[in-house]
Parts: sequence; C-alpha cells; structure tokens
Amino acid sequence: MYTSDSLEIILSHLSARVMNAIVDGNGLEHLNFLLEFLAAWEKRPMCLTPMAYKWCSAISDVAGLGPKSVFLLRLQPQNVGPGGLSPEHAERGFSFVGPGYDPIRTGKASHHTREHTQAPAYFHPGMLLFMILEVGFRLVVPGPNQPALRLDHTPYHDVLFKRVFSTGDDEAVADGVCAWIADSNHMPAGSCVHSLAERVEEDPPFSPRLRRMCIHAIEHMQPSELRVSELETIRLLNRLDVSVNEMENEGKWMKWLVGMICSLAGLEGLSIHYWRLLEELPPARTFPTVRAVELGRLLEEAENWEKLEVWIAFAWRSVASVSGVPAGLEDLKRVTLKLLLQRPSTIPRFEDLSESEGFWFFIPRYALEDICAQARAGKLPPGPPPP
Repeated sequence: MYTSDSLEIILSHLSARVMNAIVDGNGLEHLNFLLEFLAAWEKRPMCLTPMAYKWCSAISDVAGLGPKSVFLLRLQPQNVGPGGLSPEHAERGFSFVGPGYDPIRTGKASHHTREHTQAPAYFHPGMLLFMILEVGFRLVVPGPNQPALRLDHTPYHDVLFKRVFSTGDDEAVADGVCAWIADSNHMPAGSCVHSLAERVEEDPPFSPRLRRMCIHAIEHMQPSELRVSELETIRLLNRLDVSVNEMENEGKWMKWLVGMICSLAGLEGLSIHYWRLLEELPPARTFPTVRAVELGRLLEEAENWEKLEVWIAFAWRSVASVSGVPAGLEDLKRVTLKLLLQRPSTIPRFEDLSESEGFWFFIPRYALEDICAQARAGKLPPGPPPP
C-alpha cells in the first residue's frame, strides 16, 4: 500500500477509538493531549477533516445538546441528577471554552511543549469541541483547488455553530464557518450570516482568516439564503469590503450584487464600494433595461448622482450587446442626459464607454454617442414620460 493509504487506515482506527472515548466517557479528559498533537501536525491529511467533524457531532450529542448519552459522562456525582446532566452544567461546559480558556497551552505560543496543563477537576466534553474544530478545519482552504469533502451534517450543527460563533475568538469562529461550507455540495440548511451578525456589531476588525472564510461563505450560498437575512448580509458585506481579486466566481457576484442593489435594503444600505465593483465585474448581458431605468429613476429622484453614475454606466454596458432597440432605451437616454448635464465631468467617461469594444451593435452605441453630444451642447432632456 502507498504510505497515504496506510496513514488513512491508521487514522480511521484512531478515529474509532476517539469516538468510543467520547461516547462512553473513558479517558475523555485525556483526549486533549491527542488533540494537541494533531493540532501541531502541520501537514495533517485532508482525510482527518471528516473524521474530526464526526467527533464534533459526537461531542454535541454527549454534551447535552442531543437526546442521548448524558448519563455516560464521568462527572462529579453532584453535577448529575435523576434526569442526567442539568442544562446549567451543559452550558457551563461550553462556557469554559472561549478566548480566555486554554486547557493545554500556556499563552498563545505557536510552538507546543511537553508540559501540559492539568485537566480540570470538572471536565465536560464541550471543552474539546473547539480543539477538534481546529484539528479538522484550521488548515482547510475552501475553493476550487480543495479536494472534495463529504461531511455528514447532523441535527446538532445549528447549536454547534451557535456555540462556536459566540466565543469571541475569530480563529474559532473561522473554524466554524469553514466547517459550515467545506462540503459545498452538502451544506447544512440555513445561513451562517445570521450567526455572524453579532460579530459584525463589534469594533475590532475581522482577523484575515475569518474575513476570507466569510467571503467564501457568501460565495457558497444561494441568493434565496442571502435574502432571508438581507439586512444582516448587507452589514456583513459593508464590513468585509470585498475586492474583485478575492472573488472565486465573478459572474455569481455580479448577479446577486445587482439583485441586492435593486432591493430597497440594498439601494439604501449597500456601501458605494459595491456599486463601484459593478465597473470591474463582467456585465450582466441579460439584465432588463426597463428594470435598470426604474432604479435609475429612484436615484434621480433622490439626487444620488454618485450611485446614479455607476448604475447608468452599468446599464449601458448591459445593453451594449443587445441587437435591435432594447426596451426602455428612450428612458435610459433621458436619465443619462440628465446625469451628464448635472455632472459634466462624467461626459468623457461615457464617451469612452461608447467607443469601447463592449458595444457590439450600432443602435446602443449611436444612442450613447448622441446623448454625449447633446450633453456637450447643453441640450436639456425632455420631461419624463407620463406614468
């Protein structure tokens, strides 16, 4: 057998032993030493990730988050009553783990020593959860170059991620986001955007890794999932300031950025940064001109000339490849002329746009050239059509 095959078999046997230890509680307090070793393994194989996720599910089960096994924990007798582990102690087990809890390391040194912190007298399996996520997901980088992963999401994932996102530790939160999106073909139902909303409200900037994971998370979600938490998505995007070179699928970003801008929440709340990104992303060639003009009218009425300039340029790029006379072209011309007369400094921009290679058909090209000439001459646009 190849070395990698042998290693996977060894790890599979090890995983079975870890699962047994979690379920029956034997030696559970000593698993942190194994997890410390695995976390220090800089070239740990990808096959360890789905194994670690199974450990997380088992931890969530016996930690009092699920229906089984609360009697099997080897805890101090006074902590276990007739009904098993009390909710207070289940919660306490998770509260031990957070930015200030460090059961196996002293400080935040990157190296690992042989001196371990003694396991606490009160030990709860929830203390292992965040180390397991680190072992499984700290080195995973979602994206097209990542090997395919298959994670078996259980009913516990919502509660598990909620615990992780509430730690206040960006690296632990990034591990949780990574676990959510690592299996892009079988992501759990719902959206982690809602869980990240509280972190958005905090002042410290996102850690670089958490920021990358948030961008990946947004890319892997369906537009319907993002609309469920639209206001929270907008706040998250405004915090991230995503650039084009950080996008995995530019076409996908274009489609749902346009959809978000066309919503009332996006029109008012999405930062100008994302409007300007429309200039760097490939044009939406199937975007209806009539819809573009409707939004242009709203911006015109609000006298939001900065956003209107970006949006009208996007609209012209979208109709540039349309043969014949696009629906709504006359309205688009009227709004464009009013914009150019209001902001004469933008005329050269639209003149250059009309001469760009993207204008394949003569009708939209000549229409934009004519509007620029009228703006140069100071010709007033006709009034808006009757409703």
